[in-house]
Amino acid sequence: MLRMAGPIETAIRRKLTSEFSPKHLAIANDSHKHAHHAGLRGATNTTESHFRITIVSDKFAGVPLPARHRLVYKVLDHELQNEGVHALQLKTKTEPEWEREQNK
Repeated sequence: MLRMAGPIETAIRRKLTSEFSPKHLAIANDSHKHAHHAGLRGATNTTESHFRITIVSDKFAGVPLPARHRLVYKVLDHELQNEGVHALQLKTKTEPEWEREQNK
């Protein structure tokens, strides 16, 4: 079954594509796994609150992992602060890192 992306996921994809020109971008909405957690009680957004993102971009070359994550968080600040995105699980790779991982 093909799942349609919601408005927050669509915005995330658009922003990451615009900022990082990724060679590969995968976004998985894991919100259904967390909908009943205590941290989301009373939340207005439980359908687009948790995302797993893999992004491969040359813009990560020479950038340490924590700084890569900060770059992504900065781009998605609006979604995190105002749209109820509660958590991001990030995999940020350069193209050579991604190719090595895929060829294991």
